[in-house]
Amino acid sequence: MKHLFALFLASFLITSCTEDPEPNGVLIRVENSSEVDFKDVLVNSGSGNVEFGTIRAGKKSEYKGFESAYRCGFVSLLANGTESRIQPYDYVGETPLEIGYYTYKIGMNRSDSDTPNLTL
Repeated sequence: MKHLFALFLASFLITSCTEDPEPNGVLIRVENSSEVDFKDVLVNSGSGNVEFGTIRAGKKSEYKGFESAYRCGFVSLLANGTESRIQPYDYVGETPLEIGYYTYKIGMNRSDSDTPNLTL
């Protein structure tokens, strides 16, 4: 009986840690590829604001659902107490993402130490 319970527990843990192989929409996560924590991360990729909260340096958020999205989008966040944004001009000529899992990898360009710029 102990072996059966251990087998059940192991299979539950393995399946609960894997991604759904067939997503039912556009799912996006944010990866913080910088060396500083991001706070109040907000993404809008054409279908409304989605909040991601705090994402530690070098970490990824959980996936969040979007009605529709593009390969880039509006991003707002706080890094070291400074608000930074990525603002696309428009989505003219862009094709909406197909159903699937996507990652917005966001970093900081520190070429000007007074004005950090985000990169997507």
